[in-house]
Amino acid sequence: MNMKTRKFAFLFFVFGLLFYIPAQAGVTMRITAVNPANSEKRVSIKTYLPLEIKPEDVIYKDDLEVTYDNQQGSYYVYGEYLLKPNEVIEKEIELRDVWVIDPTQIALVHQDAQTILDDFKKTRYYDRAKLLCDGIDKKLKEVEAMQDLSSSSPDYKISNYRSSLSLLNSAKADLVAVKTLLAEVAPRGLARFSWMVILFIIIFLGILGAGFFFIWHKQLKAVFKDTQSVTAKEE
Repeated sequence: MNMKTRKFAFLFFVFGLLFYIPAQAGVTMRITAVNPANSEKRVSIKTYLPLEIKPEDVIYKDDLEVTYDNQQGSYYVYGEYLLKPNEVIEKEIELRDVWVIDPTQIALVHQDAQTILDDFKKTRYYDRAKLLCDGIDKKLKEVEAMQDLSSSSPDYKISNYRSSLSLLNSAKADLVAVKTLLAEVAPRGLARFSWMVILFIIIFLGILGAGFFFIWHKQLKAVFKDTQSVTAKEE
């Protein structure tokens, strides 16, 4: 392979990496229907989808229809089939894998907790805030560990995701508690700062008033002397 061919192959490889978009993995569910009768029979298939799934998350549904159940508050797939005696059919549904927590959410909660903890360093509430932030960090690590677990079972994956989401929401609730504590502490410092500003203004106005009084008194004294001089000359 000459130099020109190598350069072309390298460029082709680079562009291939730039424009390569990996296929998004899906979760496959299989539905089985059977006609146990000794005669031909129409069999209905109705299976509810997980609560997190929307119609746009259904990648493949064969010839099934996606319908919404207002009472259950979730979507389901439905179909009717005419089956022969003891006939078994299997339908396959592929769903978008929405049971993944974005690592950015975990990172943002962790970063926010550390930033708030730094604000407590000069307060007497630091130990209490650190206890809460340590709890937040522990929950976030559990979420990361659960997200790393992989399973071919859709039921396990969904259950794992919901447990992780519950932990993440709990960590966010703890973060709100830390922010509330900071809000309770901050106004006191702000009040002390406000009183210092007010005291400084009072002192400044006092000095300024005393200065004006001194100048006014000096000018008044000078006017009084001039008046006495004029009176003496007239006499």
